[in-house]
Amino acid sequence: MTLPTPLRRSTSVLIAHLLTIALALFGATFPATAQLGGSTSKVKVSLQSQKSVAAPGDQFALAVILDHAKGWHTQTQNPKVPEALKDLAPLATVIKIDGPKGTKVGPIQWPHAELIEVGFFGDPVKMEFFAGKAVAFVPVQIAPDAAIGTLDFRGTVSIQACDESQCLQPEDVDVSVSIEIKPLDQLPAAPAASALYADFDASVFARMNAGATASPIATSDFDFIGFKFSLNRNQYLLIFGIALVAGFLLNLTPCVLPVIPIKILSLQQQAGHPGKLALFGTVYCVGIVATFLVLGLIIFGVVTGGQKQDWGQIFTSAWFTVIMATIVGAMGLGMMGLFTLSLPQSVYMLNPSHDTVFGNFMLGVLTAVLSTPCTGPLLGATIAWAATQAPWVGLATFVVMGIGMAAPYALLIAFPKLIDSMPKAGPGGELLKQVLGILMIAVAIFLLSNLTPEKWPWYAVGGVAMAAGVWAIVGGFRMLRTTQAKVIVTVCALAWIGANALGTRALTSEGPVAWKKFTNQPESAVREAIAAANKSGKTVVIDFTAKWCTNCHVIERAVLLSETGVRLLNSDNVVPMKIDLTNAGQDQGWGLVREISGGGGIPLIAIYRPGAEKPTYFSSFFKPSDLEAAIGR
Repeated sequence: MTLPTPLRRSTSVLIAHLLTIALALFGATFPATAQLGGSTSKVKVSLQSQKSVAAPGDQFALAVILDHAKGWHTQTQNPKVPEALKDLAPLATVIKIDGPKGTKVGPIQWPHAELIEVGFFGDPVKMEFFAGKAVAFVPVQIAPDAAIGTLDFRGTVSIQACDESQCLQPEDVDVSVSIEIKPLDQLPAAPAASALYADFDASVFARMNAGATASPIATSDFDFIGFKFSLNRNQYLLIFGIALVAGFLLNLTPCVLPVIPIKILSLQQQAGHPGKLALFGTVYCVGIVATFLVLGLIIFGVVTGGQKQDWGQIFTSAWFTVIMATIVGAMGLGMMGLFTLSLPQSVYMLNPSHDTVFGNFMLGVLTAVLSTPCTGPLLGATIAWAATQAPWVGLATFVVMGIGMAAPYALLIAFPKLIDSMPKAGPGGELLKQVLGILMIAVAIFLLSNLTPEKWPWYAVGGVAMAAGVWAIVGGFRMLRTTQAKVIVTVCALAWIGANALGTRALTSEGPVAWKKFTNQPESAVREAIAAANKSGKTVVIDFTAKWCTNCHVIERAVLLSETGVRLLNSDNVVPMKIDLTNAGQDQGWGLVREISGGGGIPLIAIYRPGAEKPTYFSSFFKPSDLEAAIGR
């Protein structure tokens, strides 16, 4: 008998559903020794194990596979919504895997995201998604005393599938996998390596053994002088290249520029003696690189009993501040010519104008240390990335930064003829050295001012800096030969004095924002204030700052205290907070900095919106319009 067409179609659909149910029941009768997964309407989700048989204490990866239908994709673990889609509220992909008691489940290694063009509202724009066959890896470590038998890993994968014009309702897919535990001497021969796990980063086990808890991701975001991009976190050569270039550019920051003429004058004095030039120049470069190495050892806790530090946190140490201020002050006095007095020989060694190995080494140390407050826009993301790596990778990154900073001087040493093309020393060079000596005294006072969060020391710093301008005028008329040179120096000095007067006034003013300040207060107080403000429906904007953070002051004046910034921060639905980390301890804000940025240090501006799981933050220079978009999102 032939069934009518509509009935035939209904019967076919019914049979298909019955077959699906039968297959599911059939599959459920067998234990999943290799994998067990599920599927959504557009994405097949499964869980596999790198090993089906393991020994107690073994470590391997589980693979969470998202197999997308053609034209479909899922949200990433951290959706980045373009400005054109700011009203879109996507739900992140979440993977939760639980292991048996005693088994350690490590941080997830997420797959690469792809830029896919979508047109949810209006014109098409590109957005990051997981697509195709995307694989996330979950590292696991079996307990050394695990019992012989079967171990079950179960979990849930929460996803939201989208195509080019719509997103489906989020779905939770249960997954599980079982492996067999056998004694080490009964393990079968190791199978051939599976291509599925070729991208798994096994160095995560070293971080797990070191107690790391932060989840590394497959890509790291970099903000390099306003250029934003992402790199695979295993692309060491490229990231080392960024560190090398950033180290070189540190020579052009305001913190380091005053030291460069000093070294150039020194190299010119040594240029006629190739042996001295090679020795003292090399020692200077070694001083720079050694300083970055020591900073790396401190940050990774190698020399602090395992207690890690954030970049810049070393300036909160009173002993470090006093020692560095003493060294800088002594160098400044030497450059001013005050060492012509009868002083101990050890003090003469601190005068970089004298050709001593120790003096050149200490000048290299000084150059590197002075660069640290100005590293924000250059090294923030690189340092945050290094904090998630194995210690040796982080230390290598810091050494590469030092090599990049020392590279220009190494080039001058290797090719002495380049030194001949630079302006020669003379009366102008001597005057410059004396003026820079006074500025070094101002730097020493600035370093000492970090012992207190109070603003009054800025007057002392500004006063000495302006005295350098006055001396430039006086010395110019005494030492320079031509009227033209005297006029140029006078005009530049007057501009310098005026700029310092304005800068001192700005640094001692709080501005027209009613900040809620936290200075040397427990981190718990900050968290409670954030929670209370968000609960009342208000957005919290936190400015993490410190007196020694040059970039913090620039961002505050250019963005937060701009016309747009003041309007936003003083609005009824925003609570502006300022956390001063000038001499704060470990439990007074630095933990929050690490939680937000991953250890990149400051400057850091964080925006906590009501209902948002994580804050939006800026760790480099940004525009007032960016702040407005972050608050209003």
